[in-house]
Amino acid sequence: MRKLLLLKGVVPVVLTLYCLLCSGCSVIRDKPAKEDLSLALAGMAGSDEVVFEGANMLTRGGTTVPESLLFYGGTVEDHKKVKLYTLLPDKSTIQKKAAGGAKDLKNSTSTYALKPYYSQLEKKEGRWELQTTENTSEVGNPLPALNPLKQLEELESMEKNVTEEAGAGRGTSVLRIELTPSEARKQLSAELEKEMQNLRPKVPESAENNTEADQAVAKALDKLWQKKNNELQQKLKEANIETVYHLTVDKKHNLPRRLTLNRKVSYSGEMMNKSENETYVSKVDFTGYR
Repeated sequence: MRKLLLLKGVVPVVLTLYCLLCSGCSVIRDKPAKEDLSLALAGMAGSDEVVFEGANMLTRGGTTVPESLLFYGGTVEDHKKVKLYTLLPDKSTIQKKAAGGAKDLKNSTSTYALKPYYSQLEKKEGRWELQTTENTSEVGNPLPALNPLKQLEELESMEKNVTEEAGAGRGTSVLRIELTPSEARKQLSAELEKEMQNLRPKVPESAENNTEADQAVAKALDKLWQKKNNELQQKLKEANIETVYHLTVDKKHNLPRRLTLNRKVSYSGEMMNKSENETYVSKVDFTGYR
């Protein structure tokens, strides 16, 4: 009888240990989640060629901003060359994204920006540079900012908390990478600063070849830019920014399979307005390695 009671007490303990070992929790594992991230990034950097496809969108006040919806593809070659190009969305992709939480994406095909873009980037002396060619479009081109290799490289150096998610598919692990509040603000500020500088009106190099009217227009445009830039900086000070990445890793080969980003920007105090809250979502699938 005593042995039977002991055995009955052992069973729950064994089951508890088994659940902990199999749950995907980052507490009991062979190596920390941050090491998994480093190994995955090293595996990516060591690949001669990578094929990828991605998509991103922005919602404001729960409604998708139509011009933000973008589907793209590309390749990484020789560890330091990236090509990106826009793709036309298909109905199945739209439906999948709609199921992911954007209620009005079912109508996005009619408002999707069909203007084609193409970009080539190359890493030189530690910096990614845009390569200008006859087929490369620059004005309003969103593709350079979506370079997935650059995103992964930046993740390694950012201040973050890395944990492993439970319930990953067979042969994979999912790393949850949450930027610290200060790092999330720093990242968004840098992105917006770059966009604003690209939008800044060019000041005429010489007043000799410009009429007084041209100079007045240029001055007015720069004044408007300054006003909008100051407003943006003020909004950033009031913003609460939460940035979370999820990286799906092929455990056998230590290679990234999917990278997603979810960035939520909300406002407090006098600027608290749900219609101003924004959520930026992006996803890139790494579909082939060589």
